[in-house]
Amino acid sequence: MTATTSKADSPQRGTRRGLRRFLASDNPAAWLMLAPALVLLAWWYAVPIVESVVLSFQHVAEFNFSQRSFAGLQNYQQLISDPAFRKSLEITGVVPAQTVLALLIAALLHSVSRAQGAFRTAYFVPYMTSTIAVTTIFMQLFVKGGVATTALSVVGIPNQTWYASTHLALAFLVIVYVYMFVGLYIVIFSGGMETIPKDLYEAASIDGAGPFRQFWSVTLPGVRPFLAFVLVTGIIQAVQVFDQAYVIAGGTVLGSPAGATSTIVIFIYQEAFRLLDIGYASAATVFLLACMIILGLLSRRFAPRGDRL
Repeated sequence: MTATTSKADSPQRGTRRGLRRFLASDNPAAWLMLAPALVLLAWWYAVPIVESVVLSFQHVAEFNFSQRSFAGLQNYQQLISDPAFRKSLEITGVVPAQTVLALLIAALLHSVSRAQGAFRTAYFVPYMTSTIAVTTIFMQLFVKGGVATTALSVVGIPNQTWYASTHLALAFLVIVYVYMFVGLYIVIFSGGMETIPKDLYEAASIDGAGPFRQFWSVTLPGVRPFLAFVLVTGIIQAVQVFDQAYVIAGGTVLGSPAGATSTIVIFIYQEAFRLLDIGYASAATVFLLACMIILGLLSRRFAPRGDRL
């Protein structure tokens, strides 16, 4: 047992020793060549992050940084109680439904014996398409008298321009977002299902399990690491939605109509560049950054291991 553990750990120890040797290397050429990139990374990323954290504890009006004042936790307290901020998080509610949709479609594709690659490509194409182009096309479909609104009016949904309605604008944004990103998650789930041994399906079939039982007892446990990864990644992408809402607003008042399409990134943009409250916008930025870090760590924690791909 000791010998087995030693052999298993030796590559890791070798990697750590190699890293220590590199860091303690007496060859200054490597660090000299890395120095410009490290300085640029620090200048473009580290400095703005630190500055945003500092500004989140201050009052800064109209970009007048010379007269900033200390605010303590006031910006964060206001952020927690702000209904506009809470509303900007609503789009994340679509992530579970989007994940279930991607999982079901991937399961259907997995059961198809022919043209799986063609179907996966068809679902993945929207993810590779320009956001502005996709949103513009959907705006033509969901305008009053358009193809989609006319068809949906049959089931009682009012025939009106969705992205101009305070009640339907968020639903329209969700439809565009899901259409663009669900294909990526379908491909991820499809790849996960390819790692499930065929013997498990054959054994389940012999035991009399039908398609639904096989999905519940074999497919779902097999893609559980991928499921967690997709949920975390979906939340990260959902809170960063900006382009679609910008196109809907026509580049005017972002979040239109009446804040119905205001995501957290739109909220930060509005507070900083329209209302000129830099300290408050910085607090929202730090909150978003903290969420991204936490979700990124969770993504690494639940991501499939390399040997399973």
